Amino acid sequence: MRRVLAALALVGLAAAPAAAQKPADFMRRCQRKDLIGLWRVMRLNVPRGTAVDRSDPAYLTHQRYVFHANATMLFASQEVPFTADDQRALLRAPTATTWAVDADGRLVRQHEGTPSVEKADCMVMTRPVKESGTTQLTAQVGDLLLTDEGTGGHPVTRRLLRKVRSAD
Repeated sequence: MRRVLAALALVGLAAAPAAAQKPADFMRRCQRKDLIGLWRVMRLNVPRGTAVDRSDPAYLTHQRYVFHANATMLFASQEVPFTADDQRALLRAPTATTWAVDADGRLVRQHEGTPSVEKADCMVMTRPVKESGTTQLTAQVGDLLLTDEGTGGHPVTRRLLRKVRSAD
C-alpha cells in the first residue's frame, strides 16, 4: 500500500474531490485480462533527482505497449507521434518479451535471453481521477498506472497508460 501512495504522489494524481481518499476508492490491482491490448503512455514521471538520459528509448516522448493474449509483449517508443499505420504494425510485430501478472497484481516481464525479471506495480483506475488543484481529468476509468521497480523495489518510473485498442 505504501508503494501505491508513493506512486500517486509522484504522478501527481489525486481523486476528486478529496485527495485524502484511499487508493482502493479509485483503483485496484491489475488482472491479466486488463492488460491485453495496445496502450498509449499518457504520462511518464521519474522520482525527483533521478538522472534521465533523454536518448534512452524508455524516456522518449511517444511510447506504446502491446500486451498479447499469448503472454508476449512489445514496448516501442519514438520522437514523433505514432500514426495509425505505425500502431497497426506494432500489433503484428515480433515480440521477444513475455509477461504475466503475479498473485499481487504486479506486472512481471522477462526479455528473451536474459535471466533477469522486471517488475512493475500495476493498478487499474476504477473511477476518473483529477490532478490536484485542477478540474482537468488526469486518468480515466480503465487507465493503467505502471510503477517500474528498480533495485531493492524502489520506484524508477511511473507511466499512466490509456488503451488505444484490443490486440488480439
